[in-house]
Amino acid sequence: MASAKDDQDQWQSPDLHAWKNDEDNDDEDDGNEFFDANENPTETNLLHERLNEKLNIETPKIEDPYFIDEDLLKERELLLTDEEKEKRHVESQKSKDEGNELFGQGEFDQALAKYSDALSFCPLKQTRDRAVIYANRAACLMKMEKFEPAIQCCTKSIELDGTYLKPYIRRAESYKKIDKLDEALLDYQKILELDPNNSQARHEVHVLPDQIKERNEKMKEEMLGKLKDLGNMILKPFGLSTNNFKLQQDPSTGSYSVNFQK
Repeated sequence: MASAKDDQDQWQSPDLHAWKNDEDNDDEDDGNEFFDANENPTETNLLHERLNEKLNIETPKIEDPYFIDEDLLKERELLLTDEEKEKRHVESQKSKDEGNELFGQGEFDQALAKYSDALSFCPLKQTRDRAVIYANRAACLMKMEKFEPAIQCCTKSIELDGTYLKPYIRRAESYKKIDKLDEALLDYQKILELDPNNSQARHEVHVLPDQIKERNEKMKEEMLGKLKDLGNMILKPFGLSTNNFKLQQDPSTGSYSVNFQK
């Protein structure tokens, strides 16, 4: 059962406390080790060791120092009993709670590590819990201004639970930060589908089309400027410049024709 502490906002945002890390382990921090080595070197134990070794030497993504290898988790889970999975689930909740505390204290890197531990423990069938933890990781990464991996975490959260609002909000904000306005607009439109009363999404859906148009016009001007510079370089040996060519737009079709003038 979630405590009142779980419900406190960790990142203020309009509507639904979008940056709050959710309710919802780890009796002891066992680092990256997924398995406890037994004394008898059975085939299963040797496989456990191989998986642990792979986890420890896995090269993380540069932007995300605690990259989650989902394929490795699937391979590991095949070796676990239902009882072991349930124990891991409890440990996962503890790690998540510890991550929430660290986030509230502004220790975003440490919180990210705890959330990653929580995902390592959390059984794959617990899709909602995993969606929440991925969204919490995204909040940490955004605070660390690592927006690309934040988007990846939000996308994974949405894949696990397409009705969960927070990853859409966090992904939209991350898209805006890296000037992917078209993608942000799509997410805000989806947010309105899930929550028609979300004022932040309503505002963004209203203003983003104009911002996208303004950005596209600016990009077009920059492109035409570069083409003009290239054209002048090519025409210069012939005593010409792009000023000798006038573009005229047909208002009915929007197409352009080029007229030469001396």
